[in-house]
Parts: sequence; C-alpha cells; structure tokens
Amino acid sequence: MSADYDRLFHSPDALRTVDEDQDRETPPAGRDSVAPPGAMVRPDAAPGMPVHPPGTQGATAPPPRQTEVTTQIPTTPGTMSPPLPDNGLMRMPQTHSPSGARHEASRSAPAPTPRPASPPLPSQHFADAGVDRRPAPQQAPTSAAAMGNHRAIDALSHVGVRSAVKLPPQRGWRHWLYLLTRINLGLSPDEMYEMDLHARIRRNARDSYQIGVFGLKGGVGKTAVTVALGSALSSIRGDRILAIDADPDGGNLADRAGRQSAATIADLLSDKELHRYNDIRAYTSMNSANLEVLSSEEYSAARREFNDEDWRAATEIVSRYYNLVLADCGAGLFQPGARGVLSTVSGLVIVASASIDGARQAAITMDWLRQNGYQDLLGRSCVVVNHVVPGKPNIDVDDLVQQFERHVAPGRVIVLPYDKHIAAGTEIQLDLLGKTFERRIVELAAALSDDFDRLERR
Repeated sequence: MSADYDRLFHSPDALRTVDEDQDRETPPAGRDSVAPPGAMVRPDAAPGMPVHPPGTQGATAPPPRQTEVTTQIPTTPGTMSPPLPDNGLMRMPQTHSPSGARHEASRSAPAPTPRPASPPLPSQHFADAGVDRRPAPQQAPTSAAAMGNHRAIDALSHVGVRSAVKLPPQRGWRHWLYLLTRINLGLSPDEMYEMDLHARIRRNARDSYQIGVFGLKGGVGKTAVTVALGSALSSIRGDRILAIDADPDGGNLADRAGRQSAATIADLLSDKELHRYNDIRAYTSMNSANLEVLSSEEYSAARREFNDEDWRAATEIVSRYYNLVLADCGAGLFQPGARGVLSTVSGLVIVASASIDGARQAAITMDWLRQNGYQDLLGRSCVVVNHVVPGKPNIDVDDLVQQFERHVAPGRVIVLPYDKHIAAGTEIQLDLLGKTFERRIVELAAALSDDFDRLERR
C-alpha cells in the first residue's frame, strides 16, 4: 500500500492540474496507439488500453485524464470567424470537474475513445460558412434502350414546314387574278387535293408491283381502264410501267395504247438473249405518256391460248426492269391465264358497267375471290363503275357505291363518267380525256398506290 500511496501522491503526473491536462491533446485511438512498455494487450480490450501483466493486478491504474468531447461549432452566416482546422472540428470540454488529486483518484475508468471522424467533404466547409455550394444533382445517363432505336432525324419528316412563298395558282379565277394583278392567293383547294393525290401516287413500290384488271362481263371497259390507269401512273411517277395483254381471247390492248411494234409476248418468251432493258424494249410499244405495252398474239395466228406459264415466265423477265406491271385480263376467272395472274398480283381492279347486269357480275367476282382464298387480295382491290353508254343509267349509282363499299375500303369505289374519247375506240391519249374522267383515274391510281408500302403482299 505504501508503494501505491507514494506513486499516487508523489508521481509527477499527480501534481498536474486538470487545467494542464485539458491543454494536452488526447492521442487518437486506433492502430497508431502504442501501449506502454511491459503492458500486455488483450484481444478483447478496447483500442489503446494496456493490460498489466500478472503480478501487478493489484496495482492501481494511473489517474485517467478528463475525457474530451469534440463537437462542431456552427457559424452564423455573414460573421467573421477564425480559420477552421483542416478537419473542420473544434474541441470543447464537456464538464468542469473540481481539481485536485483526491478527485482524480475517485474517477472511473475512461470510456474508449471514439475513432476520429473522417475529413469532411469540401461542401461541408461551405455549409459551415453559410454558403450553399452543393453540386447540382446529376441525372442518370439515358441508355440507348430507353431512347429506342428511332433516329431524331427521322422524326423531323413528320413536322410540318410552312413555306414563305406561295405557289401561284394554275387554273381558275385565282389564276386569272394572279395574271392580271400579280396578287398571289395561293393554290385553290382543288389544286391542293390534286397535289395530295400525286404525292400518294409517287410512293415507292418495293420489288415489281403487279396489278390485275378483271371483269366477268365483256364490254365493260377493262382495256380502256388499263390504258388510262397505266398512262396516269407513268406520267405522274415518271418510272417504267408496263401493261401486258393477258386476255386469252385476243385482246386489243396494243391498239388502244398505240401499237408501234408487231412483236408479241410469244416473241419475247422465245428470245433467250435478254440481258438489258433495251432488249425488252424492242418487243414493246410506248404511247405519249411513256406507258409501254406488250401485246398478245393475234387470235387468228395463235396456236394456243395465253396460260399461267406464259404469265409467270413473262413477269419473271420484265420484273427486273419495270417498277409496275399491269395485266389486262379476260372475262373469266377459271382460265389458266387468270389463275396465273391472281397468283402473283398484289392489287386488283374490278371493272363493272353502270347497269344492274354489270353490278351483278362485279358482286359475283368479289364473292368468288372471298370463297377461293383471295380474301387478302380483295382487301387490296378497287371497284370501278364505268359508264360505257351516254345518258342516265337504269340503276341508282350512289346506292350501288354504298353497297360495294361494304366489301372494300371507303374511297376504293370509283365511278367513271361517260367519255367520248374512250367511246371512240381509238388510241387513248391522256390529254384528250375529259377532266372528270381523268380526275377519277388519278383517284383510282392513288387508291392503289396506298398499298405500295403495305407489308402483306400477294
């Protein structure tokens, strides 16, 4: 006891006051803390606390220093404060205990010193000074999957752009007003509608798009519709369009379009040296609208009728050089040539006269297509009600149009008026057609062109 008493009251550490101990900085606990010599460290002991070896268990531990508690001092914005330490923290004593050796001996063992706090972020110094310098929140980068595979430049094609200059009108009173006063009122509604029809006709047709023209009754104007339709498509589109006479009963397609060559489809199929467009052009005739026509054999000189093999062989050759191929078919659907055309065409035109007999034949054609596996082709078909004789017909044409629109899409039933140029039976020229007849043919071409970009084909 005397040894412990002397060390307690006569050691140099006991003579130090509490105020002197407060000025000393408590060493941080952790790996850098070193136990005094001769001390044993237990695995379960707190960091920085030495354990005396056996034999000195009864010795009194040196008086512990007062525990220092560190805290962060807030600073009022706008006030001057002394520079902060590097860690942004200042130490303040928690309590003021009485000084003296007697009170030092009665204190309990010190609690484990907490680990030093990690250095504050740079934004913490600005927060202490009352300044909000927090970085703006960053948005997560949008992945390509979230944006989709659509390009931004493709979306601009749907944005309407208003032109600063109006197109001058080409017909009507607006045209005369522009010629006399130079006042440009722009295109008329009819001219704008015509421009929309032409834009639809100029759609890109993948591969070689084939269109068949059918009619169960003769004399309804199938050949005239084929020539007028092909001429309108060729003059508006400006690409290569071919019309083939697929009537096994001796059609007159070349005569109505303007015959220039005596060659026929049989001559084309017998030629084995067809490698260029000019090789095929030698067997076709071309009218003023740049529509080309491939005629069939004359009925008196033909040794057999036009069949499905002839059609497939001819289209296999010409499809490499022509964008659109039209077929002027006969009056029957059970003929081999008609079956061959139906197996390859992607569009169909059903021609009927403006009479009750012609309307029945058109209805039979639509029923036959539906019952024989051509339902999809019927959905891409157009019905033409043709006035082949002058005067008022013996049937309500408006009611007939409504009945046909129950089987085809609206806008695909076209009514052609009587035209003197067509009724003459001579070569058909697009410039000599009546304005109403020509407009209806353009509407027919636009309706068929709406299917050019459809996925289902044939």
